[in-house]
Amino acid sequence: MDERLHAHAERYAAGHQGRHPFTDCRIPAGGIVIWGADEDWHIEHAITALTESMRLCMARYDVEWPDLGIDAVRDELAYWITPGFPAEEPVPGSSVWPAPTGPYAASWHRLFREADTDAVLLAAARVEEVLGLLLGEADCRHPESPTVFGCVLREFRPAGSPAFFGVVVDQCRNRAS
Repeated sequence: MDERLHAHAERYAAGHQGRHPFTDCRIPAGGIVIWGADEDWHIEHAITALTESMRLCMARYDVEWPDLGIDAVRDELAYWITPGFPAEEPVPGSSVWPAPTGPYAASWHRLFREADTDAVLLAAARVEEVLGLLLGEADCRHPESPTVFGCVLREFRPAGSPAFFGVVVDQCRNRAS
């Protein structure tokens, strides 16, 4: 997978004004975590973990984040941090699991390099929890719609403010698989 991560990041950057996939996943991930988090969450760690899961899944399936299946992203980070990883134990920041670049890379380093294993495990569990909730909401309200991020998120651009994403499962109603 390490070659796929590097190759995907290079292709993505070439087609997106030099941005790394982690950079473009950060804002949609923030909208999802804010939507589903309880007050006891470490929000930055949860956003970082979801962003990383999206990045890893984008490389695995060679798609952009709106086309990622919510269920695939829900399980991706757990795959990387679970003991018994195929071939070798992945170490964040290694050649097998390279660190992202860009404006949000510092949050990745805080979670995956400076945080202890319990913080990473908790953040990954939060990702699974919020994506499970999102998947359930989307499937329950609109079972005929695809359960991909592009279907359940909408970009908002208030005048004078930076863009953000919000969960809008009601927008899925007329979208076909």
